[in-house]
Amino acid sequence: MFASFNPGHVGLNVSLDEGLALAERHGFGGYDASLAALHAAVVEQGAAVVREVFVARGLRVGAWNLPFVPCSLSEDEWHAWLRKLPPLLASASAVGARRACMWVLPGDNEREYADNYEHHVDRFRPVAHLLAEHGIRLGLEFVGPETARRSFVHPFIHTPAGMLGLGHAIGPNCGLLLDSWHWHCVDGTRADLAKLTREQVVHVHVNDAPPGVPREELLDLSRKLPGTTGVIDLDGFMLALAEMGYDGPVTAEPFDQSIDALPAEEAAGLTAKATRNAVARAVRAGER
Repeated sequence: MFASFNPGHVGLNVSLDEGLALAERHGFGGYDASLAALHAAVVEQGAAVVREVFVARGLRVGAWNLPFVPCSLSEDEWHAWLRKLPPLLASASAVGARRACMWVLPGDNEREYADNYEHHVDRFRPVAHLLAEHGIRLGLEFVGPETARRSFVHPFIHTPAGMLGLGHAIGPNCGLLLDSWHWHCVDGTRADLAKLTREQVVHVHVNDAPPGVPREELLDLSRKLPGTTGVIDLDGFMLALAEMGYDGPVTAEPFDQSIDALPAEEAAGLTAKATRNAVARAVRAGER
């Protein structure tokens, strides 16, 4: 596995070239570029040149989010995106960006569980099929905080096992975006993670939780860099990744206003140190 950088996770709005340069300067092993940025670069420069830019900077291609939330769109908007996707996916595949992700909200204010489940399968299945045609996997992210779940009238999936079941119903190229924050928020255990395989984990996010806040009161957009508070069992989380042989990107997603307010170089530097340290925990665990 390798430490990857997503500048948007620490409040930075930079171009692809600027982001890659930041990632290289601060010792990341990979970069999570957006689908739009990758496609634009491929159209302008060609896939071979874009691949070489990553290689020249010592970076691997990380993961990217779908540019739309399938279940939140109108029928017409969803169909429009299905028509737009193929050339974008061709570009992503051509440069080796074959890990796509999208979150799934833990509830709905209109649809009860069964209807919402069917809605997700109906909306995600054609998307997953298009991804599969280009050799791209889809990681579905469960959202764990109880505060997020309480904000909806009707509860929905919010655990790894539940999300794997939904992914199985959607398509064979679906797995998990596994986030240490959401795992912590649902009171996840090391034993839960030990049940997962490398093939089931498409992408990984690492974070920590603010100290002194009860688990049931944690807010989704108020987190910390991984390993900085010790609230989340990062050792157990990373040990599970090592034991399953996970070989993909590991990206910090702190959503911390104090980090967002920093100059770009400082924000990238702190994020790099925390992310590399998280990956080092897995490497050390795997050697034991």
